[in-house]
Amino acid sequence: MTRKFVCLLFLAGVMTAVGNVETAQAQKKAQAPKKATRVRSIATGDAESKAILNKLSKNYRGMKSMQALVSLELQGGPGQVKEKRKGKLFLRGKQYRIDMGEQLIICDGRSSWTYLKELNEVNISRHEPSPDQITPDNLFTMYEKGFDSFLESETGSGQQGTSCIDLIPQNKSVSYFKVRLFVDRQRNLIQKAIVFDKSGVQYTYQITEFKVNPKLRDDLFVFNAKAYPNVEVVDLR
Repeated sequence: MTRKFVCLLFLAGVMTAVGNVETAQAQKKAQAPKKATRVRSIATGDAESKAILNKLSKNYRGMKSMQALVSLELQGGPGQVKEKRKGKLFLRGKQYRIDMGEQLIICDGRSSWTYLKELNEVNISRHEPSPDQITPDNLFTMYEKGFDSFLESETGSGQQGTSCIDLIPQNKSVSYFKVRLFVDRQRNLIQKAIVFDKSGVQYTYQITEFKVNPKLRDDLFVFNAKAYPNVEVVDLR
């Protein structure tokens, strides 16, 4: 049995972020042999999905900061995990903060802090994500490279409605085999992201109450140990 931290982010959209989105929630997971997962082969992706993703990327790249409510749902896997959490996401460049009540995740762009309220413990690690890793600070732009895209379905007509786009990672050694994005075509925002892990677990990030360019305080992106009396600090840097 191992403890795994799954981080949102989401965000934002969320949400992707987060997520984790490895985005981080402590959970115990039974060890079991993994079955090989077959994925659809998409050589270059299709023009329709790329056009939607280009608009999405331009929109997010133009934002200096963002704030949203994010929900993360985990379900499936060997132990048939089912868990749902909600929280607030704050994002500014490479800095982010995810407050989910029992868990707080902060990153200043160089280091990240994961605080677990139940244990009164904070884990500190270097923020050095791999190019294929999904984190809150890249959830909204991770599709720009390393993926083949496929327009799965659409609702509504014209710019009104939602586009469902499947992203297939070109690097087959990553832990997930598909990311599904639900894009609001009118606002060019991600409404929901589902990460399909090879273990059978699905991570669903739902993003609501999205705010563009809010003024965020600098102290949001710093963990203040003095605010948590007798906190146990585990520095993994």
